[in-house]
Amino acid sequence: MMIKGVYDPNNQNDIILKENENLISDDNKISEILNNHYVNIVEISTGSAPANFGEFDITNKESIKGYIDKIISHYHDHPSIKMIREQKLKQNIDLPDFKIPLATVEDINKILNKLNVKKSPGPGLILPELVKYVADIIDEPLKEIINEIITETLFPDIAKIAHVTPGFKTDKKDRQDKVNYRPISGIGTFSKIIERYIEIKVTEYIESFLSIFISAYRKKYSTNSVLIRLIETWRINLDNKKFVGAVLMDLSKAFDCVPHDLLIAKMHAYGFDINTLMLFFTYLKNRKQGVKVNNTIHSFMTMVSGVPQGSILGPMLFNLFINDITYFFENSDLINYADDNTISAFANSIKELIKILESESEIAINWLNKNDMIANPDKFQSIIINRHGKFDPVNQHKLKFNQYEITSSNSVILLGIEIDDRLNFDNHINSLIRKAAGQLNYLISKKHCLNKEAKQVLIQSFIMANFNYCPLVWLFCSSKLKNKQECIQKRALRFLYNDYESDYEHLLSMSNKPSIEVNKLRLLSVEIFKTIKDLNPSFMKEIFTLNTTRDASRKKLFIS
Repeated sequence: MMIKGVYDPNNQNDIILKENENLISDDNKISEILNNHYVNIVEISTGSAPANFGEFDITNKESIKGYIDKIISHYHDHPSIKMIREQKLKQNIDLPDFKIPLATVEDINKILNKLNVKKSPGPGLILPELVKYVADIIDEPLKEIINEIITETLFPDIAKIAHVTPGFKTDKKDRQDKVNYRPISGIGTFSKIIERYIEIKVTEYIESFLSIFISAYRKKYSTNSVLIRLIETWRINLDNKKFVGAVLMDLSKAFDCVPHDLLIAKMHAYGFDINTLMLFFTYLKNRKQGVKVNNTIHSFMTMVSGVPQGSILGPMLFNLFINDITYFFENSDLINYADDNTISAFANSIKELIKILESESEIAINWLNKNDMIANPDKFQSIIINRHGKFDPVNQHKLKFNQYEITSSNSVILLGIEIDDRLNFDNHINSLIRKAAGQLNYLISKKHCLNKEAKQVLIQSFIMANFNYCPLVWLFCSSKLKNKQECIQKRALRFLYNDYESDYEHLLSMSNKPSIEVNKLRLLSVEIFKTIKDLNPSFMKEIFTLNTTRDASRKKLFIS
């Protein structure tokens, strides 16, 4: 509990910033500092403002159309635009220009029924629960409003206002540095409904050309499927006597740096018609946001770049913007998950592998530079895996590309999983066990404050959650580590029931819970089922394949 007036460093809303050697604690001033930082992030990071092709009147269709024509002409020979056109020819994609279809009452009802009533009401202060309660009254008017927006190709200014919450980055230590707070946009309930309809219809179109290597913010995709594919691909190549290597690149302020005009040019190259371009242009331009600190907003400022984090359309637009980076690689796979980009390659020798990784990394950096994305070299990682399986703690390799130089290590962290060069995940699992054991020890020390129900909730959400993130990635670990995981659950159940006599099987029966190993095998069965039923990304069929050598009536699955 926080006492008013006392600084609590663990409270996200209680922020103190250091500016010009001065400590700022006034909410109003902090709001201004953070908003100015977010709005001008491109200029602050690169030293130059986003491109501008003259003035336009956001309310005048002809003015907007003229500005879009300038954008298309300016970026006609941009490497990304040229590559998108080449890929369409290569893949023989000849779809008619895409236009957002008009909404029906059924469309609106589906969206209203799925409204998350736990979400913030946003700037309009209209509770989602209230909107859902009167859904059968407002569905027709909402349909008319959305259709007018589509017909008039003008996204209303009132629906472009956002309250931004500064979220402290958990991997950072300095809470007084403004760069360590990411902006999370909260938009109004009706804005969400409008954006959701547009997002559904546009996603149906872009799924036809989005690369399988673009993995974030998509149905069927997850960090679990991405990591499984990556690790299994590495194992297959190691089995084929190849050397395996990867370079992991992190982007800085990725969502905030997306240039609006280049995004519009890419949408044109992908086949969006002029009316849809105009609608998205008005969606991106003249967006206003205010940073909310303890219910205080200094002022609203206009965004000049970026797609808003926390919005409905933002993630989809980011995927669309970054999709063409995957077209540039011929000797490696580039796997993207939001601002994480992993270049994965294979070769017959270490020397050849390093050459490929350096060359492909240069391609990635050049793409980032041409597309106004900012690399974060402090977070670059590299790993080289020896095909002979020899573990050498000093086996490090220098990789040089552009102005960067990185040294490979025996392990890297990707999407929250530590991947070692033996692919046995010993480091990762030991880390999970240590963390879970420490948390359990803490709970045991506070047992006098907890009843059985509280213990149960905390064990599931606080202890066992450690073993629930991407468990299939590190499924095949050593028996020793499997036993250590089971010991954590056994200790947790003893603590829950205050039973230090019964064996593990009896404790599991009392809790109606499976062992950790059985739970992972159940999850594996679910993934296999989802793959068979096309509920997983298509590449998962390369991991789980049907055994066609048996009699058709006795087909079984095996893991390749």
